[in-house]
Amino acid sequence: MMKTSSSRKIARSPVAQLGLFAEASNLAIKQPLCKNVDRQAIEIALSIIAAETWPPRYKMHKYWGRKPANVVSRYIEFFSRPGDVVLDPFMGSGVTVIEGARLQRRAMGFDLNPFAVHLTGAMLNPPTVPDFEAAANLVVDEVERAVRHLFLTDCDACGLKATVRSIGYLNDEMQEVRYSCPQCGRSGTRPSNAKDVELAAVREQVPSDAPDEDILFGWEMQKLRRRGVKRWSELFTHRNFLAAAHLRRAILKVRDDNCRNWLLLSLTASLAQFTRMIADFSGDAGGPSWKINCYWMPQKWQELNPIWYFQNRVAKSLQSLCDLRENGAPFVLGRVEKQDSRKMPLEDESVDYIFTDPPYGGEGIQYGELSLLWCLWLSEHQDLSSEIAFNPYRQLTQEHYASGLEHVFAECFRVLKPGKWMTVTFANKDPVVWDALMNACRNAGFSLLTAAPMKRSAPSLTETNMHTAPKADLVLSFEKPATGQFPTLKTNSHGNYSLDSSVHRIVKALQGASMNVTAHDVFDRVTVDWFSWFYENGARPNAVQPTLTNVESAMAVLGIPVTTTNEKHSTSTPKRKVPTDAA
Repeated sequence: MMKTSSSRKIARSPVAQLGLFAEASNLAIKQPLCKNVDRQAIEIALSIIAAETWPPRYKMHKYWGRKPANVVSRYIEFFSRPGDVVLDPFMGSGVTVIEGARLQRRAMGFDLNPFAVHLTGAMLNPPTVPDFEAAANLVVDEVERAVRHLFLTDCDACGLKATVRSIGYLNDEMQEVRYSCPQCGRSGTRPSNAKDVELAAVREQVPSDAPDEDILFGWEMQKLRRRGVKRWSELFTHRNFLAAAHLRRAILKVRDDNCRNWLLLSLTASLAQFTRMIADFSGDAGGPSWKINCYWMPQKWQELNPIWYFQNRVAKSLQSLCDLRENGAPFVLGRVEKQDSRKMPLEDESVDYIFTDPPYGGEGIQYGELSLLWCLWLSEHQDLSSEIAFNPYRQLTQEHYASGLEHVFAECFRVLKPGKWMTVTFANKDPVVWDALMNACRNAGFSLLTAAPMKRSAPSLTETNMHTAPKADLVLSFEKPATGQFPTLKTNSHGNYSLDSSVHRIVKALQGASMNVTAHDVFDRVTVDWFSWFYENGARPNAVQPTLTNVESAMAVLGIPVTTTNEKHSTSTPKRKVPTDAA
């Protein structure tokens, strides 16, 4: 048995924790096995996990920065036991909650983003396959009757009416039409003609309840501002906005709550494909999707048939639904709340394990802004002023971001049981942002056990194309000391930290292991090295700047070619700039 402490407070019962686990109050909880958790044990058990692509249960909806489910589940299995309370205070896409509940943990997640709560809540309670299929078919049939005539063209093979799949544009000029013919079974692509242009110009009455409002011009909307776009409806062509509104209206008629929620999420998951944000890429860029973490309107774009792509998304939702149910859903052990984790509604020392992926700060992903379009169509309101983020366009400073982390991790320390563990995944290229995380965890009282890089299972287009984008997450495992003693800084007897020495040592180790020595591989390990060193030895002085540029310079001094992986220095990917005039 694991050691217990007579000085620990008794965690309140599952029923008492705001009713989060009322349905699981009679669960027969297995006692944890004897296990010594230290740096060596963690590295042996967890250091060789290869990130896998997401299983089908996570393919129902896009979410920026989603972590590999196989890695999250392995950490949950290692640091907790069935029946334990597992917490994610930055829930996001819900991987911790879903994997925890699937593994028979009492998993709970908090997030200020209502979309995160809506998505994870739906995954915890999926409908049955027959009910969802029947509801989806009714929705598609109703919408086809309303708008199908707006997405027809002539088949070059048989001359009969074919269904338009997509139309390629250059700015506002229609270029070519791609279609599938239900009459002869052929698909084709041809230049657009006058009839295609005339049909695209048809205007019909948009349902009065179609979601629309003025755009909040935050960081991720600056490309729209420069294009003169003012309202969300201007992201769509008229017929696509019309079709999306009819889809939403039909979905809202569905009586079954779970089916309606899943169909609404199928709609928001395909919503970006209905807009002018879908670039008309060629080559190996993959299918038409929202690939870049900002709102934009490329010059070369596609108008996709909303009914066609909604049906494709419904098929993916069915895969997710089946996978969830095969893994035990509905999950009565999982609970989610729209909640500010700076003040969590939990008693002291009531949580057994925390796995979380906090917002990355700096020029990282703006989760709230990127969820605004989805929230609008779900009739969910977001209060972005409370978001823990750095965003000069919304007057959210680095100090605001650092303070938010301080408060959340202080709360994590309060609710975690003594002698228990917390795992944090994090990525950023800016040492100042890493300092904010370091200070938040260290000031809360956590001891750092291990740090290791984890490659992404599916890097975004931005991460792939931009040389300076982080290529790996750092996985940090912390312990809340069992004695309640605040960890003390070491008295350093080895002099000051040297970035050049760190680079030299890491390059030598990679070469000795016959591993590739790329700038990003070295940078990832340098980040592990300096973060661990300063966590134990005190604040990083400004003179130490472990940036990618400085790592590359140190490699050049050593005579090591600064090679990259297979990234592109592409000028077609939108680049974000910190405004010089933003307060």
